Amino acid sequence: MEYLKVSEKGRITDIQLNLPNPANPLTVDVLEEIQEVLKDEMKIAVISGMNKAFSAGANIKVFVDLEPKTAYEFSRRGQDVMNFLAERKMPVIAAIHGYALGGGMELALACDYRIAHPNTIMGLPEITLGILPGFAGTQRLRHLVGETKAFELATMGKKFGAEDAFKWGILNEISETYHERAMEVALQYEKLPKESLAYIKNLMRTKHDDLFTLEMEYFGRIFETANQKEGVKAFLEKREAKFNKE
Repeated sequence: MEYLKVSEKGRITDIQLNLPNPANPLTVDVLEEIQEVLKDEMKIAVISGMNKAFSAGANIKVFVDLEPKTAYEFSRRGQDVMNFLAERKMPVIAAIHGYALGGGMELALACDYRIAHPNTIMGLPEITLGILPGFAGTQRLRHLVGETKAFELATMGKKFGAEDAFKWGILNEISETYHERAMEVALQYEKLPKESLAYIKNLMRTKHDDLFTLEMEYFGRIFETANQKEGVKAFLEKREAKFNKE
């Protein structure tokens, strides 16, 4: 992978964006590389950026002569990757620093758990370029902060810091050691029963007509797993459960 630094640690895949431009401007090709790296959906993922930013968004030069049909395809390919991240079985953790703007912000929003350095700057400033978010940023931001706040942020193109992002529910944590903390969270997830984790993520992050019924179905299925038996047995024996033995 030319623009990704990837390392594997057990069931954890650590991906760092490392583009020639230190602001890590996203392209659809880079996003699709991330998807290819994470095709094993049972791997927990951490995504971060090297140099001075998580990602400051797309390379604006791409938009100079973009035709409507090509722009639609650009948006579709980007949304396909964001949807993949949101819907894959195991959690994806964003370790954010510097700038997370435009497409970079949308990449963070597609992740399941977000940890940022205190000096992080986030936002969807696309309207200031005469365009709008194309990777589902309007919808994911609305689901996190509510329609009123999301409308304000997107229509004004406002940039905001980590404290506000945490207060509004965009960030799970703020940490000076954002990447190290993301790896700690990934290790916590690695120790948890993978079936329960996958089912809970699916209930939280994907669209279904009847999530109440789906939860009942998953609750029934979990009793087929060795992890369920281990969890209950460990509790009764007053010891720590050892999940995912196979």
